[in-house]
Amino acid sequence: MCGRDELANLNYVFGDQLGQYSGRIKSSDELIEMQSQYGEFTVRVVEVCTHCGWNHMISTYLLGDGVRRRPPRRQQTVEDIYG
Repeated sequence: MCGRDELANLNYVFGDQLGQYSGRIKSSDELIEMQSQYGEFTVRVVEVCTHCGWNHMISTYLLGDGVRRRPPRRQQTVEDIYG
């Protein structure tokens, strides 16, 4: 790490029920909303230095309401359109 105190915590979400949204960064408010919309997903909290990019996973935990759901239908993204 570069020694600066410019650290941020990022919440990455992963899970089969998230479909194409698995692996994205979510705010704490979004996690609260998501836990009643998905049966189970994993949150990985990563501490990142905003200056040099150093990162370290500081915790991981499960959220969800326990009801199994199908992943949402895949929606076309900008990457799909413009490559």
